[in-house]
Amino acid sequence: MPSVALGALPRVTRGGVLLMGLALGCATGVDFVATSILATGAVQIRAGIYATPDDFLWCFTAYAAAAIVANLMLRRVADLISYRGFTMLGLTIAIGGALLCAVSDNIVQLSLALAVQGLGAGGLFAAARTLIQMIAAPQERPRLLWPFVLGAIGMLAAAPWLTATLILDASWRLIFIVQAITAAATLLLVSVTYPHRITPSRPTLLPRPPGIDTIAAMDWYTVLLLGLGALVLVHGLADLRLYTAASTPIVVARPLGGAVLMGLAFLRLHRHPDPWLNTHRLGGRRYLTGLGFYATYSFVAGLWNYLIPIVLQLGLGFSFETTGMVTTLTGAAGVVAGILYVLLGARLPGSRRWLALGYVMLAGAAWMLATRLTTDLSLGRVVPALLLQSLALPFSLIVVARLTFLDTPLDDFSHTYQFKNIVRQVASAAGTGAAAQCLQYGEALARTHLVARVNPFSMTPLPQGAALISLSQQIDQQAVLLAGANLLAIVAPGCLLVAGFALWQRWLR
Repeated sequence: MPSVALGALPRVTRGGVLLMGLALGCATGVDFVATSILATGAVQIRAGIYATPDDFLWCFTAYAAAAIVANLMLRRVADLISYRGFTMLGLTIAIGGALLCAVSDNIVQLSLALAVQGLGAGGLFAAARTLIQMIAAPQERPRLLWPFVLGAIGMLAAAPWLTATLILDASWRLIFIVQAITAAATLLLVSVTYPHRITPSRPTLLPRPPGIDTIAAMDWYTVLLLGLGALVLVHGLADLRLYTAASTPIVVARPLGGAVLMGLAFLRLHRHPDPWLNTHRLGGRRYLTGLGFYATYSFVAGLWNYLIPIVLQLGLGFSFETTGMVTTLTGAAGVVAGILYVLLGARLPGSRRWLALGYVMLAGAAWMLATRLTTDLSLGRVVPALLLQSLALPFSLIVVARLTFLDTPLDDFSHTYQFKNIVRQVASAAGTGAAAQCLQYGEALARTHLVARVNPFSMTPLPQGAALISLSQQIDQQAVLLAGANLLAIVAPGCLLVAGFALWQRWLR
């Protein structure tokens, strides 16, 4: 099925194209914001439901597992009710999930509510990006992609400051109320801008057997296998304590078990005559290389998005409002850089060098922040590192999107993007879990060394009362800063290795 020219869509003006691209981006932003705000507001939400850091990981994994199922179901549901219908249904479910989060009282209720939200919002990115591919020819896509970036990354940047400002004198529950209101506004925008008549083209490689009803043909065993496998794998990765693997093998066995269940699900998809996600269309060195870079960036982003708010609030002592302000202002730079790259990036020669530059910038941001956390606690010393990380967005992510799907046929695009977003959810949750576990382990070690400096057998009397409380707070604060700095010092050389691989590889160029 050839792409439909934008000019051929009925009643679409230049302003209509802009609003349509913005609506596509905002729908994607609903997914991005859900996980981002969950990380930014982790301190407040955990305190509100009395959850430990380990318990709180279930929130991330429940959302990610449900989002993986949503991406699996995307094409079949869109085949039945169109991508417009899928998006509106997903936004409606996401609104319900956010409202359920707002009334949750414990970790079990919040995790289940986030699973509902993930089931609704998790497939919106893939749906929006596939729809762009269907309604616009290659030369027309920048007209949709720059407002798409504005909507998706702009919402992601604006959400922390807006949410923090609104809940300054209110409950943490307002975090999810704001998400529900944002999703409702996006639903209204989608309803008046999305095209009605664009539906998915049928696959040509493995046509559907005649006489099989769309709903009846849905392979619910695959959904069960993939959903359960995703939950076990993602939570196993998020809770992976490699430092206890020798004494507790279950920490490694859990993610391996999840991977086996997901492998069985994809084996069923591979053998199914009319699969929800066609594994036959996922080959090619360009696509697989791009998928590797997507997974790497998602892992780093998941780690960064969880670590930075914790360090700013518990380490540097900033308020939630200040943390949100800093996150939004530095994120705005990424929005501008992303739009400029969409409009001008095709003219930049040497794509591998730009990709490598993105990871060099990420390495520089991580190293800069790691060294400054242990030498200076001022906001002015932290912001440049956060700004550098944000400005790396077009080179570390958008350039991969442009190159990975350069030659992807339209019939294959939805399958490849479904799988790409499944990988993104797994990698992002794994990065979040790695940050949580490394931070918790690093804090424990740092606190032990710091407490050892206060010698109870010395002649100096121990502080009492308020002084003891103050000392305890200072120790906790320093432990967070040391643990965060040590983790970032590991991230920096890792990003440099990825930059070296980006220069060496020949498939994305």
